[in-house]
Amino acid sequence: MLPIAVLMCCSGVCLRGGIRRCARNCEERRLTMRGSALLTCAFVTLAPALAGDPQQIRLIVRGDDLGMSYGSLAAFEKAFNHGVLTSAGIIVPAPWFEAAAELAKRNPGWCTGVHLCLVGEWRGYRWRPVLGWDRVRSLVDEDGYLYGSPDELFAHKPRLEEIDAELRAQINLARKRGINLHYVDLHYVELSQYPGFEALIRKIAADYDLPLSSQLGEKPLAGVYQTPLEQKLPEALRMLQALEPGLWLWVCHLGIDSPEQRALIHSDPRDIFVVGGVGRHRAAETEVLVSLEVRSAILQKGIVLTNYRDLWRERKEKP
Repeated sequence: MLPIAVLMCCSGVCLRGGIRRCARNCEERRLTMRGSALLTCAFVTLAPALAGDPQQIRLIVRGDDLGMSYGSLAAFEKAFNHGVLTSAGIIVPAPWFEAAAELAKRNPGWCTGVHLCLVGEWRGYRWRPVLGWDRVRSLVDEDGYLYGSPDELFAHKPRLEEIDAELRAQINLARKRGINLHYVDLHYVELSQYPGFEALIRKIAADYDLPLSSQLGEKPLAGVYQTPLEQKLPEALRMLQALEPGLWLWVCHLGIDSPEQRALIHSDPRDIFVVGGVGRHRAAETEVLVSLEVRSAILQKGIVLTNYRDLWRERKEKP
C-alpha cells in the first residue's frame, strides 16, 4: 500500500485535493514567514512506510472523547483536516454520539475507534449506558446514570458480565450506525485495575478483531492536556524533539472554546480545571495539533505519523 502524503502548506495540512492543488495554493498564496517566503510544500507521512526500520520514529496522535459535546465535532474535524490527528475515539453513551457517527461516515478515511465508556465524569451532564439501566444495574446509580469516577464505580462492585454486555453493546451500536471501526480504547485507563477487567477487555477486542490501544507496543507520551495554557505549544515541541526511534502514542482531548465547553465541570473536586477551564484547555490543545510549529517539528524530526488502521493491517500482513 502506498503511503498517504499529508501535505503541509501555506493553507494548512491538505488531506484532500492532492499534490497539484497543494502546489497551486502555495504558488498563488506566497506567505512571508520569519522573513522568508514560504514557496514549497512540506510533506509529513501518514503511512506504514519503512515499518521495519528500527531507526524510524512513528507516532500515533489519538484524540479521545469525540461525541462528548457538540464542540468536539468541529474540533476533531479541524484536527483531522488541518492538523496532525491520526485516530479518533468516539464515546457511544455521550449525547452527541449520533452526530459523531454521521461525521465519521462522511469521512471514511478517518481512523475511528470506540472510546469504551463506563464513567460519566461531568457535573450536571450525566450519561446513561447504551443498554437499559435495568440490564446493567451494577453500573449505574439510583437514577440510572453512569457513576462519576472509577472509584465510585468500583465501590459498587460492578459485575463483570454486565461490564462485558455494556461494552459490547457500545461497539455494536457504533457498527450499526455504519462507523468503520479500527480500534478500541478506554475512557479512564484506571478501569483496568478492577479485578478481571483487563482480561475481559482483551477478549472483547479479540472477539471483534480490533486492536486495543496501548497494547501494540506504543510508548506513551505525557501529552499537554494538563499543561498550563501558555505552555502547551512549547511543551508539545519539546516532547516531539525528544522522541527517539520507536512507536509512540500521544493522547489528546479536543474541543473549541464555547459556552457549552466552558460549562463542563469535572465531578472530581481534585480536577485541575477551574470553571470554564475545560473549554479553554481543549481548544488550546486543538490549536497545538493544527499549529505550523508542530507540523514543522514533525517534518524536521522525520517523524512518521501512523494510525491504528494501518498498524493493525501491518501486523496482520506480517508472515
